[in-house]
Amino acid sequence: MGSMFTWGLEAFFPNNFRGIYQTFFPCLNRNSPQNLHAARILKLGHPVPNTHLLNLLIKSLSSSRNLPRALRLFRRTSAKPDVSTYNSLIRGLLKERMTREAVELWEEMKKRGQEFSPNIVTYTTIMGFLCKNGRVEKALNLFDEMRERGTEPDVVVYTVVISGFCDMGLVDKGLELFGEMGSRGVSPNVVTFSALIHGFCKAGRWKEATGLLSEMAEKGIKPDVFIYTSLIDALCKDGKGKQAMRMLGLMVEKGEEPNTTTYNVLINQLCKEGLIDDAVKFLEKMVQKGKSPDVVTYNTLITGLCEAEKINDAVKLLEEMLEGRRTCKPDARSFNTIIHGFCRRGNINQALNMYEMMAKRGYDCNSMTYTLLIGGLLKIQKASRARDLHKEMIRKGLEPNSFTYSTIINGFCNMGLVDVAEGYLREMKHRGISVDLFDYNALLDAMCRKRMMDRAMNLFHEMGDYCKPDVITFTTLIDGACRIGNFEHAKELLGDMLERGLSPDSITYGTWINRFAKSGQLEEAKKVFEQMITSGFSPDVVAYDTLFHGLRKKGEMGEIIDLLRHMAANNVALDFQVVSTILKCLTIDGDDSTILKYLPSFSKEMSKGDGLSCHELMNELHKSCPELQLQPA
Repeated sequence: MGSMFTWGLEAFFPNNFRGIYQTFFPCLNRNSPQNLHAARILKLGHPVPNTHLLNLLIKSLSSSRNLPRALRLFRRTSAKPDVSTYNSLIRGLLKERMTREAVELWEEMKKRGQEFSPNIVTYTTIMGFLCKNGRVEKALNLFDEMRERGTEPDVVVYTVVISGFCDMGLVDKGLELFGEMGSRGVSPNVVTFSALIHGFCKAGRWKEATGLLSEMAEKGIKPDVFIYTSLIDALCKDGKGKQAMRMLGLMVEKGEEPNTTTYNVLINQLCKEGLIDDAVKFLEKMVQKGKSPDVVTYNTLITGLCEAEKINDAVKLLEEMLEGRRTCKPDARSFNTIIHGFCRRGNINQALNMYEMMAKRGYDCNSMTYTLLIGGLLKIQKASRARDLHKEMIRKGLEPNSFTYSTIINGFCNMGLVDVAEGYLREMKHRGISVDLFDYNALLDAMCRKRMMDRAMNLFHEMGDYCKPDVITFTTLIDGACRIGNFEHAKELLGDMLERGLSPDSITYGTWINRFAKSGQLEEAKKVFEQMITSGFSPDVVAYDTLFHGLRKKGEMGEIIDLLRHMAANNVALDFQVVSTILKCLTIDGDDSTILKYLPSFSKEMSKGDGLSCHELMNELHKSCPELQLQPA
C-alpha cells in the first residue's frame, strides 16, 4: 500500500522526489511535529509544484495550529488552490478563533466564481462553528443560502444545525428540522438522534426522549453508549435515580456495554442520594466488569464519603490511590475535597496535615487548596494564620481569585473585623478583580450588625459603580436602620427599593415585623404581618414567634389565641423555640405550672425528630386547659 501511494505522488514531483517525500510523509502522522516537517520542505527550496502538495502542506500546517505560516504559503505559492485548500484554512482559522481571516476567505471563495464556490464541507464547517458559539439562527441562514446556491444539505449538515438548536434549548426547532429531513429523503444517523435525545433530556421531556429510542429501533439504528449515558445523566440530574438504573438495565439488555462515564454518572447519583455503600458496591462491580475507574470516579466517591461524614474512609481511599492499590493516582482535586471536608467540620489541623502530605507527595497546591484552608482557619477565628497563608499563596505565584477574596471577606465579616474585611475589598479592586454583590452584601451586613450605618451607606453608594443592589442588600440596610431605631430612614430605604423595581421578600417582611415588635410598635408589626400575607407570602415560624412575644408583653390573650388558630389553619411547622413561647403566652393568672409542665414532653418529642404541628399542639392544650377554648376551628 505504501509503495503504491509513493508511486502515485511521484508523478507530481521534480527530481529528488524521494528526499522530499521522506521529509514530508511524516506530516500525515498526527503524532509527529507536523509544522516542523512541512517547514523543511519549503526550507529545501523546492517550489510547491501542484495543488495536491499545496493542500497537504496547508492541511498539515493548519492542523498543527501554524495558521500564520499556512496563510503566507497560501498567498505566496505559485500552485493553484482549490476548494479543499480554502476549506482546510477556514477550518483551521475558526478552530483558532481567527474569525476575521476566515470570513475574508469565505467571501473570497464566493467572488472567485463557480470553480471556487463553497461546497457542502465549507458550509458544514462554518455552520458548526456558529452553532458551537450560540449563533444558530445565523447558521440557519447559511443553511437556506446553501440550498439557494444549489447545494442540498446532507445528514451531517442537518445534524450540525439540529445539535445547535438543542444545545440552545430550542429542541422543538431541532425537531422541526428533523421532520424536514424525512420529507426530503435524508436519513438521520445515530449522531442526529443523539443530539435530539440529549436536547429532550435537558428539557426534562422523557416521553419524547424515550420515543426517539423506539424510533431508532424501527429504523434499525442501534443507540450507542453516548445516547444511553446522556439519558442516564439527564435522569440523574432530574433526581430520577431509579429510572436511571432502569435505563442502565435496558442498555445492558440491548447489548450496549456501559463505559466509565456511565458508571461515573450513576456513582455520582448514588452519592447524592446518600447511598454511599451502594456507590462503593457499584464501583467494585465496575472493576469486576473490566472497566477501569478514573480519577473522576474516585473523586466522586471521595466527595460522597466526605458529605456523608465518612471522611476517614475518604482518606483511606486516597491513601490506596497513592499506594497504587487503585487504578489511578489522585489529583489536586482529590486532596482539596478532603481538605474541604475537614475544614467544614472545623478540623483544621487535619486539613493542614493533608495540605502538607499533598506537598510531600509532589502535588502542587493550587489556588483552591489555599482558599479552602484560609476559609477553614477563619471559620475557627484563626485570623493570623489565615493571613499568613494568603501571603504564602501570593509568594508562590498563585494569584488569589474572586472566590479567594470572597472567602476572606466573608470570613472576617463573620468575625466582626469590618476594617480588615474592607481592606481586602480595596485590595481586590486594586488587583483588578471584579467585586460582586456577595462581597458587598457580606460587608454591609457586618457594618449594620456593628451599628456602623454611616459607613454602610457610604459603601452602598459606592457599590453602584460596580454592581446593582438586590433585595438582600436593602433588607440588610433596613434591618441596620431599624437596629439603631431610625425607622424613618428604614422607610426611605424601602421606598428606594420599590423605585428600583425590587419587591420585598419574606425575609424583608420578617425583618420589619421583628424590629417593630421589639421596639414596642406592635400595631406597626401587625400591619406589616397583614401586608405580608396580602402580598402572597406565608409568614414563617420566626415571624409568629416575634408577634407572640409582643402580644404577651401587652397581655393580649385573645389575640394570642387568634394568632395560634391562624398558625394551625396554615399548618405552620413548629420548632422548640416557638412551642416554648406559646406555652409561656398561655399561662393562666401567672401560674406557669398548669401549662408549662407540658414543655419537657414537647421538647422530648421534637428532639426525636417527630416534629409537632400547630394543630396537634392545640389539641393537646385543649385537653389540659379546656377553659382556654383552644379547639381548632
